[in-house]
Amino acid sequence: MKKIFIYILMLVSFSAAYGFDEGFIWALKANFNGTATMPSISKDDLNKIGAAYMKGSVGYTMDGEAELGYLFGSERWFNGMDPAKFSGMSVFGSLGVGNGFAGQIAGNTIDGKTANAYINVSYAPVISFGVGTKAYFLNSRLALGLHIGGKLIADLSPEYLAYFDRSDIPGFPEIGEIIVTDFMIKNMNPVMFSIKFMIEYNQPVNDRVEVILGAYTRFNVYSPKYITMPDSLFTLMKAAAPNFTMDTPLKSYYINSLDFGLTLGLAFKG
Repeated sequence: MKKIFIYILMLVSFSAAYGFDEGFIWALKANFNGTATMPSISKDDLNKIGAAYMKGSVGYTMDGEAELGYLFGSERWFNGMDPAKFSGMSVFGSLGVGNGFAGQIAGNTIDGKTANAYINVSYAPVISFGVGTKAYFLNSRLALGLHIGGKLIADLSPEYLAYFDRSDIPGFPEIGEIIVTDFMIKNMNPVMFSIKFMIEYNQPVNDRVEVILGAYTRFNVYSPKYITMPDSLFTLMKAAAPNFTMDTPLKSYYINSLDFGLTLGLAFKG
């Protein structure tokens, strides 16, 4: 027990001598996300697809990203402020890749019978990109950041799980792939806007390397303009919406989402 305490004390004492103060910083991160789908659609567009309401559900995703930025140290760029209090600010760009999730619940009552359709869609790859800034405190140990960017859905055959809250609908639950048609490729919007807030703790290993432990929340705004679904669900939908086709535009349809998660990574001083 004494040896463990001594090792911890030595690590803290050793790392206290380090901390990025200024210059280029690049980082590699792994993000572990919970995501809550928050669909939004007008009553008119709900009527087009034969639904009385639409709700979201919760899923899980992962992604990795690379960051490259420059830290403007407080002593040089902010009138010699004490880095033990305020250490500086950075600007950075990021590029990442991972997977995505969208979970939706749509329901209606037809001939006195209510049915809720659940569909969870997983897609990969999703390319993320953007720019941001961070404020550093406590000798660059603590960072608070803001990131603005987007995500590009690059999957032409996303996987889905579809099921109902009733057992008398044949063929469900169902697992398969949604094939994105040429029409969808040309007309469907694949890009969503995102804004991310983060807090990170940087534990120095030496004067060139730090371990990053962080938490974040990110809000994504996505307007696909059209809705996609497996043929089995589309066939059932025709009973409530005989005039609807996959080419019908839904201008008010948004698949927004709120991400929340943890970050683990390494930062390197250039």
